[in-house]
Amino acid sequence: MLNISSLNSINSGIYNTQQIGGVKQNSAAQSPVQTTPVFTHTAKPSFGVQNSVAAVRTTLSGREEQEKYNVISAMVDKKVKKDLHELLKTGKLLDTGSNDRTTTLDNLYKIATQKRIAGLNTKTIVEDVISTIQNPFNITQKFGDIPVNLQNEIIEEEKKQGKNISVLDLNVKSSTCPAASIEFNLAHKMPAEFARIAEGLTSEAMSVQKTINVSDLSQGLMDTIWMLNEFGTEHKLDNWNTLRVTLRPDRNAIVRARVQNTYRDPGERSAIDVLMQSTFMNVGAQNTYDTVIDKRIPKYNEDDSGLIDIEKNFAEELATGKGKVCVTYQQIDDNGRLVGYECEPHETLDHIQRTLNAGDNVIIGYTYCDINNNVIGGHEITIIGIETDKRGKKYFICNDTDDGVYGAIKYPVDELLPRIHHAGIPKAVLVDNVEFIEGWKELLQIYKDTRAQQEVQNSLQNTRLTVLSR
Repeated sequence: MLNISSLNSINSGIYNTQQIGGVKQNSAAQSPVQTTPVFTHTAKPSFGVQNSVAAVRTTLSGREEQEKYNVISAMVDKKVKKDLHELLKTGKLLDTGSNDRTTTLDNLYKIATQKRIAGLNTKTIVEDVISTIQNPFNITQKFGDIPVNLQNEIIEEEKKQGKNISVLDLNVKSSTCPAASIEFNLAHKMPAEFARIAEGLTSEAMSVQKTINVSDLSQGLMDTIWMLNEFGTEHKLDNWNTLRVTLRPDRNAIVRARVQNTYRDPGERSAIDVLMQSTFMNVGAQNTYDTVIDKRIPKYNEDDSGLIDIEKNFAEELATGKGKVCVTYQQIDDNGRLVGYECEPHETLDHIQRTLNAGDNVIIGYTYCDINNNVIGGHEITIIGIETDKRGKKYFICNDTDDGVYGAIKYPVDELLPRIHHAGIPKAVLVDNVEFIEGWKELLQIYKDTRAQQEVQNSLQNTRLTVLSR
């Protein structure tokens, strides 16, 4: 079992990894630590990306669907019309894989015909949703700059809320790779649900409700309720098998969304990207995320940016409604040094391959190490396939929301595999060969330990101030 009393946080500058909650291989033998060279990636792999749907319908049925299609088609420009037609041809437009069984077309029509939150342009939102589903690789985590004429207004508004920020705080590099990866996964694998969430977050309610079967999640009912309460997620238990949760971004998400709606430059996030990423960051960060400055209040570690692995996993489960177990593969000591692995490379690869075979993507967090195997950073990307070239060399086919490449990229398996710190793996893939650790119990213990440490520090600080004041 993992030693929860010696867990340490890794500040990546992009996201934070922390060895908490997860699973341990029964058959795992500790592997020797190797210094992994920086791996290279190649754009435009030959791997074909396909959306997997149980029943593909590519023809509009009846007057109602035709009218909805016509309304949307008349609203968008020529290029997006082609994207809309392509969605119909591939079955993504009439996909019914959303939480309430509405189609992508249904939700696009709602966006087009119902009132959006003030400051968002309906035509722009419709076009962004269509283009994103047609090519999910357009999703980026890159924040846009805030025009000078708006900066003081935002700073003053923040002061009214008790937050003292400066222009420098508005210059954001972005720590939203976990949330951007979840957004990509939705657009790539669940187009109707992506459109439904986009509709809810851009509506006047600026939120979306999901009905989740408890049996679909990786934890039981009581553990799930505990996690929802611990993370401050609005929820209601309909019965012993069904939960309704409400997902919403932080209050400042609309500030960034409005800026991007009007002042978006090439390569920056769309308003949809802003709202989705803010929502998933806020869910994972226990409702403490602030989109304006891309910071959160840390609860389980000392860093105020990004999400740790179990937080990302919680957000991913609620966003997709699919149970994922947060598997930690690397062993990192108290000094932040990579010292071993929880399982052999072929076992890690098997987890990923089996998940892909079942039709799902795998969001992974990988680490950067220096020549002494000290972890100096990390990042989250999504594995969408595995390709073998003519010489038998294997490559992971991936999406990276921070590389500026609007297409799939590939990494050599033998280079990326040792760098995988954690991954969200379906429970069914792990049942036969892992020893499950109740992640929520570890989370609670970490919370208690962190709180106790903070109380000791506060006590020491108060003592010091008392002495100085004498």
